[in-house]
Amino acid sequence: MEKTFPLCFRLASVHLGGGIWVEEEKWHQLQRTQGDSKFTKNLAVMIWGTETLKNRSVTGVATKKKKDALPKPPLSPSKLKIVRECLYDRVSQETADSAEITQRLSKVNKYICEKIMDINKSIKNEERRESKLLIRQTVKMENFTYDGM
Repeated sequence: MEKTFPLCFRLASVHLGGGIWVEEEKWHQLQRTQGDSKFTKNLAVMIWGTETLKNRSVTGVATKKKKDALPKPPLSPSKLKIVRECLYDRVSQETADSAEITQRLSKVNKYICEKIMDINKSIKNEERRESKLLIRQTVKMENFTYDGM
């Protein structure tokens, strides 16, 4: 009988802090990502996953764009802190200008919000495609005549 080991023993992992571990290869790929926005969005997916992100908001406050919108649960503040720390480490290697670092870090919530909107938009587009396909299949079936036997 083969022994199974926890994931952290099978794959090389990087500890980001707060008990958050990511695969070393994915972490190295993330390090090569161009731009703060893409880095932050990809890191958010690594930490939370798309399933969690699609059902959350950054702050837990309902959107002002829809009158009847209900608030979604907020993302974990401790994980958001880790995202900021990772971006800080990255940005501080590029510049020592504290004003620039502060300005770039101030966009973390915006980037993650955009990623959540992208995920939900993608899901809605997929649902539309599936709906159109189902309608086409139904129309074909209704127009199909069987002369058989």
